[in-house]
Amino acid sequence: MPYTMDGGWMGWMMMVMFLVPLLAIALIAVLFVWVVRATGPAPDRGASDAPLAILQRRYARGDVGAEEYERMRATLTRS
Repeated sequence: MPYTMDGGWMGWMMMVMFLVPLLAIALIAVLFVWVVRATGPAPDRGASDAPLAILQRRYARGDVGAEEYERMRATLTRS
């Protein structure tokens, strides 16, 4: 019975023989994506930010005070 295909250990061996290559391919794909992202150029997040959003972040961090924030915001929002 151990050499039959009716759910004995041969069934498990066939499943392992099928899953191991699939897992290896998935691992290679994940490693490839990781390497491409790690070695690619860093996104330039600062270039596309609106000046008002930058000012709001600086104010939230405490880099600028309330008066300076209001003055700079008024300058940026002036039409």
